[in-house]
Amino acid sequence: MKYTQHLAAAMGVIFMAGSLNTVSASLILVGPEDFSGTGLGSVNTILTMTSPGATTSEQGCVGRSTAGCPGGSTNAAGDVIGGTLGDNEMTGASQTLTRTVAELGILSAAGLRVVFNAVEPGGDSITLTDLVLKIYSSAGVLEFTSGAFVDQPFADTFTGVGNSGFVFALDAVQAAAAQGFLSPTDLIGLHASATDATGGPETFFVAQTLSPVPTLVITSPEPASLLLLGSGLAGLGVWRWKKS
Repeated sequence: MKYTQHLAAAMGVIFMAGSLNTVSASLILVGPEDFSGTGLGSVNTILTMTSPGATTSEQGCVGRSTAGCPGGSTNAAGDVIGGTLGDNEMTGASQTLTRTVAELGILSAAGLRVVFNAVEPGGDSITLTDLVLKIYSSAGVLEFTSGAFVDQPFADTFTGVGNSGFVFALDAVQAAAAQGFLSPTDLIGLHASATDATGGPETFFVAQTLSPVPTLVITSPEPASLLLLGSGLAGLGVWRWKKS
């Protein structure tokens, strides 16, 4: 069964928000994506979160230090989860964890993509109010953080885990700034928040696009998967999922 969705891309305001030792850049929406098939399959998920009880807001954070997730707790794997930017994370197997650049198959900051997979009852709306990518050294030092995020409303979503994805990227100029912090042993973390959330879980995964070949590659350790980039709709990419 094929699900389709047409939304206008909102580019928002792009700017740098820096600190003394941390390079910053904004994540921007590349475009709404259409998927066919039964779902995204096994992917390299970084963050999974869900709205608690009868509430309509949710937030989650995972990193390698409290500089990235203030007030968070460190688990046995060395990840810092929750804190003031989180506490709605799901922490089952492969749901919320940092991953190395090598594990994710990231080749360049320009090709790095963060995919937001929303699961709301009946395809209801949701508003993503924050999405921040953070890069840590293997020692847990916060090296890079993406800047202020512009609220991104989605008028509707698809039902069923894995059937929809909204793709975000660093703008080209600022991706160059992040490139120096992508050694194979560096780790990727995220924090995110959303409103109008009545279901879940919402998941976020990171992958690499390959240029000039328009293919989004999901690497091991989980089963390899591909998202194939198809023809554009009003100048926006349409990605179609094919299970391997």
